[in-house]
Amino acid sequence: MYTIEVDQVSKKYALYSNKKDILKEVFSLKKNKYHKEFYALEDISFQVDKGECVGIIGLNGSGKSTLLKIITGVLTQTSGNVSINGKVSALLELGAGFNPEYTGLENIYLNTMLMGYTRKETEEKLKHILDFADIGDFINQPVKVYSSGMFVRLAFAIAITIEPEVLIIDEALSVGDVFFQQKCYKKIKELAGKSTVLIVSHDLNAMTKFCKRIIVMDKGKIKYDGNAQEAITTYFKIKHGKYSISHNNDYDLDMKDFKDFLVPDKNNYSGNMNVIIKKYLYTVNDNINCENCKYGDNFKIYLLVESIINLDNLIVGFQVRDKYSNEIFGETSLTSGYNDFRLNEGLSLINLEFTWPEVREGNYFITLGIGNGVEVLNQIEECWINNAIHVTASVEDKVIYGVFNCPVSNFSINRI
Repeated sequence: MYTIEVDQVSKKYALYSNKKDILKEVFSLKKNKYHKEFYALEDISFQVDKGECVGIIGLNGSGKSTLLKIITGVLTQTSGNVSINGKVSALLELGAGFNPEYTGLENIYLNTMLMGYTRKETEEKLKHILDFADIGDFINQPVKVYSSGMFVRLAFAIAITIEPEVLIIDEALSVGDVFFQQKCYKKIKELAGKSTVLIVSHDLNAMTKFCKRIIVMDKGKIKYDGNAQEAITTYFKIKHGKYSISHNNDYDLDMKDFKDFLVPDKNNYSGNMNVIIKKYLYTVNDNINCENCKYGDNFKIYLLVESIINLDNLIVGFQVRDKYSNEIFGETSLTSGYNDFRLNEGLSLINLEFTWPEVREGNYFITLGIGNGVEVLNQIEECWINNAIHVTASVEDKVIYGVFNCPVSNFSINRI
């Protein structure tokens, strides 16, 4: 028997252009329709086993939150069936289920009662809830005076400390500070295998860490259900509307997949306008414009450039920065020993390739540039696209101290 079973669930809404159309439809003797039907969910089916931690991802409007609300009983489906075996604890919206006039303590008892727990069972868990929430004397204040951070601390503490049989979370963890998020994810990891967890989040790093299985949704339908890494790849394919390319050589590329570089006005441009990058594209392991990467992934970057003159000794380079604008790593064709590049007048397609190093997880931005390093009229022939590429790097089963992992060749103890 599955813990969660969703069978051909659909949710349909009637969309009206204005309020008058609602009245027209209600009083229409010929039963005329003045609305358009919109399916927030269409024929959704999946099962979750006991102890599984399953993630759900998708673009905004894909139906993730609607699905969770139906599973938890907040919304009623238009058709289909949902069955859950076990006590459910849900964290759907900030402050949902809280009475703003009640104190935090009173809301603890209210929420646990709604989840089916007795007062005695709540009192046994009360200290753990208060310790996890860690909001001090505010626990005795009405929750209407709470900040968003206090709200989510208390709500999550209630939801997770009682160790429910089924835990359902919808993006609530993004509200708390990074230290509280770390504590929450640690608790989820402890629950994995004991409780069944269904979680929606835009934090793809966290999803791949905790969920071996991820469901990808798009426009109310399930596009993929399976391996976490493949799910992330599918998500980015949907996000960019592009799929993996297969080419016989490095120049057999479809130009519709390239991003346009909006060339700045010459008066506001720091370099000379004799050479510009018109379009650019990159692939991660041959997946176009993929925003998720890890150690060992193969990056290929393609630059469609235009030069109004012939350029000798062309330099092509990139610089990777973290979200704080710290320079992490980078390389140029000159420093790599490729110093015989020549750019002819007209259009050319330049490509460079590198392997992603073992850096700590997080968000990184790649700046692209071309030039020849020669000053002409006190200006350098160059063109840069700052922060052209954004990627989120993940690290598998390893703690990185600092920025890079530094392999140590030997640890040993010698008796003296």
